[in-house]
Amino acid sequence: MKALVVVSGPVASGKTSLAVPLAERLDLPLLAKDTVKEALFDALGTGGEDWSERLGAAAYAVLWALAARFPAALLEANFGARDVERLRSLCDRPVQVHCTGPPAELERRFEARERHPGHVDDEYPRGRTDQARPLELGGPLLVVDTTADVDVDAVAAWVSEQLSEVA
Repeated sequence: MKALVVVSGPVASGKTSLAVPLAERLDLPLLAKDTVKEALFDALGTGGEDWSERLGAAAYAVLWALAARFPAALLEANFGARDVERLRSLCDRPVQVHCTGPPAELERRFEARERHPGHVDDEYPRGRTDQARPLELGGPLLVVDTTADVDVDAVAAWVSEQLSEVA
């Protein structure tokens, strides 16, 4: 892959809310883990936490397979350290936009959001900050506090500038 934009961050940090308009502005395909996972729920059914985690692993497998096929893409998920080598294998210099916010606000968002019932959010422990730090991808990094209005055009301009340095 020649160009990879990674939108990362902890749960409820606004990754999808930023990734959708960002991919549109950058004219990149958006490969989002939860979109794949929710399609799997719809096709195969929902279950408990174990089933959700199993379909989550399958969603990541689909995400990796699709990402390898595109010359450029925007990937969005709650990536962790376990994903760093895989992301690096897709691109020598991935551009990362890391969404963040105060833990109390992310917790409030987590409690308030409505998602596909297959995610079984009510079964997960609160205070999950396992993806609170940016990934160590070795490429450009922009940290975005999503508790204020995000200037998507400014983020897109920054990402475009980083991608142009790769070309």
